[in-house]
Parts: sequence; C-alpha cells; structure tokens
Amino acid sequence: MAESFCVDATNVVRGCYGYGGEAFRRQEDADSERLVSAFALLCETLDGRIEVELFFDGAFRGLRSPASNMRVSFTRELPADDLILDRVRSRRYSGTGRVTVVTGDAELGEKASEEGARWLRVGPGTRLEDLLRSIERRFH
Repeated sequence: MAESFCVDATNVVRGCYGYGGEAFRRQEDADSERLVSAFALLCETLDGRIEVELFFDGAFRGLRSPASNMRVSFTRELPADDLILDRVRSRRYSGTGRVTVVTGDAELGEKASEEGARWLRVGPGTRLEDLLRSIERRFH
C-alpha cells in the first residue's frame, strides 16, 4: 500500500519561498508550478510507493499533475485545512493507511496529529529540495 501525503501546498510554497498575499500572486503561481513538478518527479522516483495530494487554497489555476499517483486539488471557498483533515479522517476510518500532512501551519499539524496523521513540519525558509529529500529518505 502506498503511503499517502497531503500537502498544504499554498502554505508550503509560501514557507519555502518566503512571501504571501495578492502582491505576489504571479510569483506564487510560478512557484506553485515548480512545487507540482517537483512532487510529480518525486512520485515517479518512488515508483508507486507514495501517493500525493497537493491542496491549493482558492480557485482552479490550471495546475495539473503529470504523475498518476498525484492529484492537485483546489479548495475554492473552503480552507485547505478542512479538506486535508477530511482526507486524514477518511483514510483512518476506511482503514486504508496513515497519512502524512506536510505543512508549516502549526494548528493544522496539531489537529492532523490528533486525528492520527503524521506531521511533517515545513519551517519558514525550508528549501523545497530539502523537503523532498526528507520524504525520499523515508523509503531508502
């Protein structure tokens, strides 16, 4: 069974690249594309041992996953946190395995942990490459 990762993608992009807000929308979109590409490569590298869902806050922005074991979701009006916690609960109740939540949001991380998920903390200024390496190391 593949290990599941739910990524608070907007939070991770802002944490890794150090900005946020409307003034940075164009840069955030470019960095979001980098995040999608990087996680897709990780999914291919780990060859079915993981499944990843990236949760972006807001409306659909044309980001798609080229990897079969990765989904890109947009929350529209709902906070990504709510959808991530729903995924954690769903996996727990269905018995389909544990989830790792990837976020720098302490409140979300703590709630996910209380619901039985692992929390992979992404601190401010974390390099995306380091984050991906830390996930990959779990499988080697």
